[in-house]
Amino acid sequence: MKQQIDHLIANILLDEGEVYLPEVGTLILYRHAAKLLSKRELQRPYRELRLTGEQRGESLLSHISQIAGVSEERASDIYAEWLAQSLRNRVLTINDLCVIENSVITTDKTFEDMANPNGRGRVKINPRTNYFIYIIAGLCMGFALGIAGYVLYTNGTLDNLFAKQKIAPASEAFESVAVEVTQPTEPEVAVVEQPIEEVTAPAEPIVEETSILPMHKGSSYAVWGVYAELTNAEKAVEWLSSRIPEIEGVAIYDYDGRYMVALCEVASRSECGRKVSAWKAEHKSCKSVWVYTR
Repeated sequence: MKQQIDHLIANILLDEGEVYLPEVGTLILYRHAAKLLSKRELQRPYRELRLTGEQRGESLLSHISQIAGVSEERASDIYAEWLAQSLRNRVLTINDLCVIENSVITTDKTFEDMANPNGRGRVKINPRTNYFIYIIAGLCMGFALGIAGYVLYTNGTLDNLFAKQKIAPASEAFESVAVEVTQPTEPEVAVVEQPIEEVTAPAEPIVEETSILPMHKGSSYAVWGVYAELTNAEKAVEWLSSRIPEIEGVAIYDYDGRYMVALCEVASRSECGRKVSAWKAEHKSCKSVWVYTR
């Protein structure tokens, strides 16, 4: 039960950014914007875990009641049991998330990597790089204009263009107007020598949509996390594919309006439990995976 609640808290923080823990406070995943340190150095944007005594966001009791499908009284009992297991000598330990001692938070590396995939490092800025790009762009544009001018010149297009732009004398202009008024010309009939081929518009690219699988009654699932937003569930699947590619069968399931990321779906709960135990022994990031039977 403790591992499930620990993992639930981490998922809520990544999904909603804050969660209220009764008798503890509110955990907030605070977002730091990018900061210019100097002309040649930039601080990356990152997220930092903070604790405040104010009640902010939705209570963890409500999340437990919604996800587990139990009453608020039962959710309160579950939370009290989790708090008794997590709090020792005024030190609150949330596995794979953080350790809180005297209001000081020490974030676990597993959660840090998920909150800041690019890290918190600094980015070097080289102003000369921009000038180099501008020079290359100018050379490419000049080269393209030169090629276009050469092609137009060899085809005689420039001569025709300049000829059309010549200004005729006033007398010629009046004569041309008089001829057009007194002697209107009949419209010529255009003869089509070759059929005009129809130009078909290029087909629009087909965007593959993420498939949400339904859960089956009696089946057991190795749950990695439950998310309120589909984008966060897709990010979890991408993270698993890149970090633990040997685990096959990772999919997103419909969990009563939410999105559940599961490592596998099997008919036997005992078999699912054996797979989860094996993954926990092989991978540290799988310690919070839990078994759910529909």
